[in-house]
Amino acid sequence: MRAIIFSGGIISDYAFLNDFDFGNSLIICADNGYNHAKRIGIVPDIFLGDNDSYANEIPTGLDFKLYPPEKDKTDTNIAIDYAIEHGADEIILLGGTGGRLDQEFTHFCLMKYALCRGCQLVMIDETNIIWMENKPFSLNKNKYKYVSFFPYGGDVENFSVKGLKYETEGMTLSPGLVQASSNEFTDNETAHISFDFGTVLVMLCSDKPQKHERF
Repeated sequence: MRAIIFSGGIISDYAFLNDFDFGNSLIICADNGYNHAKRIGIVPDIFLGDNDSYANEIPTGLDFKLYPPEKDKTDTNIAIDYAIEHGADEIILLGGTGGRLDQEFTHFCLMKYALCRGCQLVMIDETNIIWMENKPFSLNKNKYKYVSFFPYGGDVENFSVKGLKYETEGMTLSPGLVQASSNEFTDNETAHISFDFGTVLVMLCSDKPQKHERF
């Protein structure tokens, strides 16, 4: 089952959500993430958080659980726990980027947290899709220009890439080295990524549109 969490980061342009399928998903708003849901007309299944950043009255009829501001877990962490406890094996995180950098980094940590609990957390914004893998996987050719891989939390052993512009076999990805960034699809429709041990952070990225200012 899929869950969609709205977090409180910045979404500058909601156009990328126009063709997004919100049906048959558990919709959760983590505090200020409720503002994003409201702007695109989505009624969440539940509002979770301490209400310190949304700071408005929660609409009548909306299911909610409030938590004290002084707590051990972030609002998004609480939302992830709720999703997993209600059967989610895939979570889409919207509004996870573009705000405070420390909060954005917590979402990378929470990708690993969710993965350890048997659930894949995928963070999506206007120009990026980001997630983690702990076993071999395949990628289909897509609209994103760049494909990048990074080790998370330690070495990734016997890392191999087939079907992208730059292929490799038997590499050890090590933290502190940039070894598998900015790859690309060419003629192949599918790429295969394999490794024996470790956690791979995967990023599909496109350049942000350039804003031309008049002087």
